[in-house]
Amino acid sequence: MMKKLLILLILCVALAVIRAVAVALAVALALMLIGSFIARPRETLAFLGTLSLSALAVAQPLACIVALGVVGVAVVIAGRNRRTRPLSLTRESAGE
Repeated sequence: MMKKLLILLILCVALAVIRAVAVALAVALALMLIGSFIARPRETLAFLGTLSLSALAVAQPLACIVALGVVGVAVVIAGRNRRTRPLSLTRESAGE
């Protein structure tokens, strides 16, 4: 009986150590992500978007298709707004 209790205690300690290592790795990953966002925000946001979209594709394929459609429509609308905006050429903007 005492031998089984000792094995259980050793397993509990081993699992606690593994959990502490997992938490430390999660904190290190979060700090690295913050540093990456400070250094290169555009690339970091693209990475997070790709990561979340791939996770969504695995978990909910229909939601992924809808999200891609919404992003596509937003890109098309943003492209139209940028091209149809009239250019205002005044004396200040022409450099005179």
